[in-house]
Amino acid sequence: ALRVEWCKAQAWAHRWEEEVQLLCEEMCRVLSFFDWQARWWDAQGSRRQFSSPAFTEGAVAYAHRQAMLHQRMSAWFRSLWDAVPSWSAKPPAD
Repeated sequence: ALRVEWCKAQAWAHRWEEEVQLLCEEMCRVLSFFDWQARWWDAQGSRRQFSSPAFTEGAVAYAHRQAMLHQRMSAWFRSLWDAVPSWSAKPPAD
């Protein structure tokens, strides 16, 4: 019975290790996506020309605002998640 409990505990530990790995990968992908989206919005500002200069200026301003928003979200999440690798660090082996 003790071996069965040990095996169950070992399985739970492996599942949690996998979950931590998946979570770290997901965080990296979220940051990459925000960075990509900020660059994409920066490029969108000058892609479209309108008949009115005011509309063109508005579109550029909107794209710039969206790019800044995504840059800020990336920076915010990066600052929140900076400590995560230390949370998931394994204790030194004896």
